[in-house]
Amino acid sequence: MFPKKSQTDLNKNVFLHNLDEAREARRREKQMQQATIIIQKTVRGYLVRKKYRDYRKNELNQLFLGFTDPNPQKYPSLQLASTMFTHLQHFLLYYNRMKVKSNSIDLQQLLLGFINYSSTSLIADDIKYSHLAGFFNRDLNAQWMKLNQDLLIIILKVLETTELTTNDDIKIIIGSLNYLYLITDCQSWKALQKNMNELLLRTMLALNRSYLIHLGQHNLLKILKIVMIRCMHRRLETSIIHHVATLVFKLLLNSEFNRTHLILFSQTILTIPTFITMCHENSHQLFQMICQKDLFNHLICIYSIKETFVNLSENIDIIELCYMLGNIVALASIDQNQLEAMKQPFIHCLFNILDASRQRQTTNSQNSKQTKTTSVWHPIIGHVRGKTTGITVSNQEIVQRVIVQYKFLWSKSFVNMLFESIPTTSSASQSASGPKKETNIIRAKFEKLFHSKTSTDKLTTDELTQSICRITTLYQKLVQILTELRLQILCALSLQDSLISSLWQFLNNIGPTCGLKELLKIYEMNKEHYHPIFDLLQLFSNLCSYLATVLDEEEMYKEQKYLSLESWSQFTLFLNQFVYRLIRIEYERTTTSTSPKLRLENNQLYKTLHQLLILLHERNSRKSFTPDSHWLIREAKSSSSFMADLERDDSCALYLLEQIPHILTFKDRVKILQMFIEHDKEKECNEVSSLRHHMKNYYEIHRTNLFGDAFQALQNVPSTIWKNTIRISFINQQGLAEAGIDQNGIFKEFVQEVTRQAFDPAFNLFKVTENRTLYPSPMSDRTENYLYLFNFNGKILGKAVYEQIVLDIELAPFFLRHLISRKNLNYSCFDDLMFLDRDLYNNLNFVKHYDGDVSSLALTYSIDEDVLGEMVTYDIIPCGRHINVTNDDKIVYIHRMSVYRTYTRIKNQIKMFTEGFKTLMKPEWINMFSVPELQQLISGESSDIDLEDLKSNIVYQGGYHRTHPVIKWLWQTLEQDFSREERALFLRFVTSSSRAPLLGFRSLNPPFTIRYLESSERGEEGDSLGRIFRNMVTINRTSSERLPSSSTCFNLLK
Repeated sequence: MFPKKSQTDLNKNVFLHNLDEAREARRREKQMQQATIIIQKTVRGYLVRKKYRDYRKNELNQLFLGFTDPNPQKYPSLQLASTMFTHLQHFLLYYNRMKVKSNSIDLQQLLLGFINYSSTSLIADDIKYSHLAGFFNRDLNAQWMKLNQDLLIIILKVLETTELTTNDDIKIIIGSLNYLYLITDCQSWKALQKNMNELLLRTMLALNRSYLIHLGQHNLLKILKIVMIRCMHRRLETSIIHHVATLVFKLLLNSEFNRTHLILFSQTILTIPTFITMCHENSHQLFQMICQKDLFNHLICIYSIKETFVNLSENIDIIELCYMLGNIVALASIDQNQLEAMKQPFIHCLFNILDASRQRQTTNSQNSKQTKTTSVWHPIIGHVRGKTTGITVSNQEIVQRVIVQYKFLWSKSFVNMLFESIPTTSSASQSASGPKKETNIIRAKFEKLFHSKTSTDKLTTDELTQSICRITTLYQKLVQILTELRLQILCALSLQDSLISSLWQFLNNIGPTCGLKELLKIYEMNKEHYHPIFDLLQLFSNLCSYLATVLDEEEMYKEQKYLSLESWSQFTLFLNQFVYRLIRIEYERTTTSTSPKLRLENNQLYKTLHQLLILLHERNSRKSFTPDSHWLIREAKSSSSFMADLERDDSCALYLLEQIPHILTFKDRVKILQMFIEHDKEKECNEVSSLRHHMKNYYEIHRTNLFGDAFQALQNVPSTIWKNTIRISFINQQGLAEAGIDQNGIFKEFVQEVTRQAFDPAFNLFKVTENRTLYPSPMSDRTENYLYLFNFNGKILGKAVYEQIVLDIELAPFFLRHLISRKNLNYSCFDDLMFLDRDLYNNLNFVKHYDGDVSSLALTYSIDEDVLGEMVTYDIIPCGRHINVTNDDKIVYIHRMSVYRTYTRIKNQIKMFTEGFKTLMKPEWINMFSVPELQQLISGESSDIDLEDLKSNIVYQGGYHRTHPVIKWLWQTLEQDFSREERALFLRFVTSSSRAPLLGFRSLNPPFTIRYLESSERGEEGDSLGRIFRNMVTINRTSSERLPSSSTCFNLLK
């Protein structure tokens, strides 16, 4: 069909194909030749550059490595500056290139040698060998200036990035700072000193200024702050403080206190902990000069303006603000004459810093709730949430020095200065003979207010009152922000002459019951709940909290230091009424959308007063200083109406019961508890009824392994089982079930026997104090599964209280206190040590009353304990073994040591026990009671049996009645023949408990019953009924007589 290709065409195609292949081969060969040239060029270039770098490296090493010797006396001789200038340029090029590739140890050594050479040449005696020679060379001057500027930038970069991980890093930092110090100090250039004249001096000073400006433009202050903080972590601050301070103050002097530089100085250098103190202690010449030029005044003029300070501190976190405050206070304390002239602006400055810190605390707290960030503990301001950049706790010595800075604020001289600044004019009439000189400044100022009663209008308008309130506001803010220094501040203020007594007199002067009506009126008028008078009230309350915490019984009740018992009683009456009215007022407000509970929780005034009220009530419950019915509120005395409010879940009644339950009588609260428990039982019973086929409530317990069987059977059962009826069948030694119907009597016996074994000190879970109370043993952690055992014991105790089973155990108050969920209750356990560890109590008491220097006792915040024959040191605060105790903080030490002995070392046991207890007893139920009242719930009434109450609530059966001769003999014997202990044994014989029910025998269920039984046996002639009843409680009595018997299940005497 198609014509065939000719031979000519085929030969042509082959030729063309061969031609293409030859062309492609030539192209590939050309590419290979080009690639070979490029490879050869690259390799040769690399080899040439490497040879050059090696040459330069060897050259630079020969020149500069000799300057790395630790001893400057061994440095090599300096070469002519004219020949070294080129080498300096070569070094900068070499360093910049090699720094990009790697920061090797060799490069660091070379850098160190170069820096040391440059510094050495600056102080050379001969200008020919001095680095300054290039400045005087007309041909090299511009290059010399450029080289120095580049070198300064490198030095700053080195300072900013070096992490101080090796000794070489430390040497580089110190050498770099030394170079910056020398290059900006023409007075140290020895080569010029011989021929120095006025023109040359002005020129050199101008050169120094140009370098300072160049450094300032490249963040010198910020970099110096970074270096100082890093050195503080390594405790190297003393080796660099002189050079750093010199550079900082030169920059300030050079700027002539320019506002921009002062703000930058505040944002960087003043946030370095104790910077001002270190400069002052080293008697730094420039620091003294800059103080004479009114550095303090310049700073205070900026800080005292709120808007300016808000902008200045916008990027400063709370820890840095804390250090800034310390430096400002240190600056103020150096020259008190200058402070006297700037008193009011300084107070404004303090308020602005404290307000900014408070705002950071609030913001960080809110952000942490949203983002769930972790917190950092700081030894001055406590837990700090959110991101912080300030140095925290790595150097405790620095932190302690910051605290020393703060102490000026609550020193006697400063407090007196504040009160002296109060205007002297007053509405009070002056004596005709002229004012009498008053040596006590605080009392003198308050005396002007005591001539007449203080009205509500006077509280809000009087200048003298407002000035005093402003001082108390300052210290109240310090207490709120410097949380870890709270005790130190309050301790110092309590020692101020007449401050506490004057504040107390001022409150009494307002009106009846400490001006209750007037203060409530001011509170209702102020929607924001802020008024300066409330700061005064809060500060006085904080001082009272401190006193209630640190005063032992001898000081408070016998010596009556600071305040009399009558004053304490009057103030608690005010607190009780005021807190009650605050709650009522907030729940009656209808104009705000926020819930009353949330408003009260965010109300600092309420929180402060409420904490003090609960603390004083707790103190009073241990040893009373108030009359009977002192804590009851008249409006809440009608228990029926209050109970009705609780029945309908009235929010105000529930909150009152939660916050101040003591306004009701103990018996009313027990009734409320029983009501809550009954409601809870009904709820749990409904749940059990729907799951009854899947839940077990019957358990067999062997007498020979009672606690072990109980633990295995009940530890892991759900709370629903615990809250419902549990039936127990005892298995005797022969393995047979004991006869008996469990109508709670057998279960009562089970609970009592289990607790008797569990709380027995021989079981190694609990120990006994000197006054025979029980607390978790610190050595219990040697017992297997000890935490689970404590959890189980807590459940057993909770079940006993839940079912109103009275137990014959008494727990230590400091242990019981943790079962009550009192938040932020700063209760002192010092008095509890008297019975827990008398030696430690006596030693701490000696420290407390020691008149000499406590630091001479060489005490630290740590304790040594013997653990299985080995002495182990425990810190009672973070890094406590490195912190010495001083006179200023010995009260804190005593408090911390008491907390450690009564809580910290057994906190895991307490936590598990409390969790088990609260499986049945809800925290809000237990919070209704004080520690002694909770002990009553556990062990019943400790007083003698009320026989009249028992007579009125007895059921007689089998022919007995009230007037039966045997019954009369019984009561006669109990009243006249039996002792208190025997009456307790009689009650235990019938009911299995030696103590009466809390609400009397009317609440006993089943009721106490006496039944007559027929008997064929007659007693011997001469036997008396008293003898018979003694027989039934006499141990080891053997007789064939027919004696009375009992059924504790039914509370029945037969």
